[in-house]
Amino acid sequence: MTAKKVKKNDKLLLENLNVGDKILDLHGEEVDITDDLIEQMRKFETETKKNSIYRGKITGGFLYFKWIGEHPEEKKKNKKPKKVEEEELIEEVIEEKILDEENLMLDCIADYKAKFNYKKVNTNTKKFKQFFEEWKQTE
Repeated sequence: MTAKKVKKNDKLLLENLNVGDKILDLHGEEVDITDDLIEQMRKFETETKKNSIYRGKITGGFLYFKWIGEHPEEKKKNKKPKKVEEEELIEEVIEEKILDEENLMLDCIADYKAKFNYKKVNTNTKKFKQFFEEWKQTE
């Protein structure tokens, strides 16, 4: 049997498929229509609200859905995308730098309190900013 030909006015829909027909997939390969395939197409269309057949061919979305159904271990493997991992690493580095700067500032404030015998320190004053710059250079 050859692939089912679709006329310009006729649409190939899931309801028009018969078991034993052959239609083309996204890559131009012939696919045999079985009861199981029709069942998978119905499940795909109800879950995703997308068509499994477009312009007389099986869509790539359906092919991916079918492949994931046959290989569930692959879905679990690729659960965390690389971008998320990279973003987490960047966030960790930023948090470490912020903690280092905070610790540096707290050490400077402690030295400032000891040197000038203050109980509270205003870090926005010109005197403290000058002390902080000199203190950073000595560290």
